[in-house]
Amino acid sequence: MAGYQKTLYILIVSVFITVFVITTNNNSPYFDIILKPAINRVSRRSADRFLIPNKDAPVKGERSSENEALLPFSQSEEWHRHVNGCRTVKYGDTDHETFPGHKNSSVASSSNTKYFVDKLLTSRGHAKDVYGHRTVINNPLRSFSVVEPGGPNGCVERRRSTAVKTSRARGCHAAVNAGFFGSESGACMGNVVTDGKRIQDGGGIKNANFGIRKDGTIVVGYLSEMDVLREDNPFVQLVTGVIWLVRNGTVYVNESKAQDCAGLQEYGPMDKFVNVLSARVAVGHDVEGRVVLVQIDGNTEERGLSLWEFAEFLLSLGVVNAINLDGGGSVTFVLDGTVANYPADHW
Repeated sequence: MAGYQKTLYILIVSVFITVFVITTNNNSPYFDIILKPAINRVSRRSADRFLIPNKDAPVKGERSSENEALLPFSQSEEWHRHVNGCRTVKYGDTDHETFPGHKNSSVASSSNTKYFVDKLLTSRGHAKDVYGHRTVINNPLRSFSVVEPGGPNGCVERRRSTAVKTSRARGCHAAVNAGFFGSESGACMGNVVTDGKRIQDGGGIKNANFGIRKDGTIVVGYLSEMDVLREDNPFVQLVTGVIWLVRNGTVYVNESKAQDCAGLQEYGPMDKFVNVLSARVAVGHDVEGRVVLVQIDGNTEERGLSLWEFAEFLLSLGVVNAINLDGGGSVTFVLDGTVANYPADHW
């Protein structure tokens, strides 16, 4: 717990799209966290993403029946042409999952964050230590947001900002870096929608996405450009990752590795990107429709998890669908404006 008593500073100033969470009460066996109220609009960050709770969107009624889970959107045939290969696709496909988001307005806290020191038994029978944070977000339509780097227009202006700086400016309780960005250009990569404002679309590039539509539906997987641009039920939050880790409660790394475009990540060939040990970040949801953020500490090529191991660990946490977000040395988990993990890039 000593890591919570000091702030770790990032050595390399990174571009981040960030995810934030807002809570009023927590009951954690590890520690209690009081989340600060969120500002009504979410700030934008250049290239890493942050997931946060968003108070703007009202949520009414109870969570939809579990029988409605994982049903695809019923749209005209043009929305379901299959997307294949690493290319831009205008029309939609069926290669994504939908799930009713949690909508229980009687839940007292908007999120619950826990620090964990755990053991992972890999598929090869090896046990390894896993350190990090898990945040479970209730009522995600109103308590979760994707944020641009450094405030509004962060992607357009290609700002470079750390997760902690953007989190403090936003007044968020919890934040973690999320989407990929160009290390030289500072450009945000893929789809970015924050609080109902479409910042950019990825032009139909086939990479794993995580989003929430206006009606509260959670969408995970591959999206065509037309899926992203839909106006009848638009995305209010959307971020693009690389590798769909967990699909319908099963490891989906091998299938995703063959489909995702490697160009959004700069580490190397897809096999190398998937297999290397490193710090990791994922966003997904559980069977109750709550958004789940998971951050793992590590140091690239020395410690941490491969994406195979990360997917297995997410399953152990009860995650139903999840995508991999930007990992590596800049992975930063922020609680109430203070860095709470141990980023590899620090003084």
